[in-house]
Amino acid sequence: MLSSNAELVWQGRIHLGDEPGIYGDASYSGLGVELPLTVERIGTTGPESTTLTLETRDLKTFQGYPGHLVEVFLFTSGAADPNHWTRTTLATQRLSGDSNTWDIPVSFTGHPSPHRLSVRVSIDTEAPAGLYDDFVLTRLSNRSPGFTYVASLGFSG
Repeated sequence: MLSSNAELVWQGRIHLGDEPGIYGDASYSGLGVELPLTVERIGTTGPESTTLTLETRDLKTFQGYPGHLVEVFLFTSGAADPNHWTRTTLATQRLSGDSNTWDIPVSFTGHPSPHRLSVRVSIDTEAPAGLYDDFVLTRLSNRSPGFTYVASLGFSG
């Protein structure tokens, strides 16, 4: 079972959408945003996974459209060339409907810790231009059973 206490990784107000200025108290990013983070295993027991939780405000999608895309990428250095890094997709999920809290399960099976990740949120652009949903990304948290994994904003270590 996931702990009800989530570890805060990032908190702020980033406006995603195609109508700049409708949220005067948020940073406007346009059609997408990508947050880098480092997730490290500190527990010796527990699953090789964690759950990232995104929180939004005013997210609503039109029926019949797939929803906004969330992608979680893992960055690893190559064995032959440690200065060349590759990006692997660990999780994808669509944000649809009118919820404002989203859990994204992420498996680290086969990948050694620490994990350098990015969480990308992209506006659903299948709707006609000018009708893209505008919403605010407000929080990214990490929920790990027994706090097996801890997370921090940015790439470290």
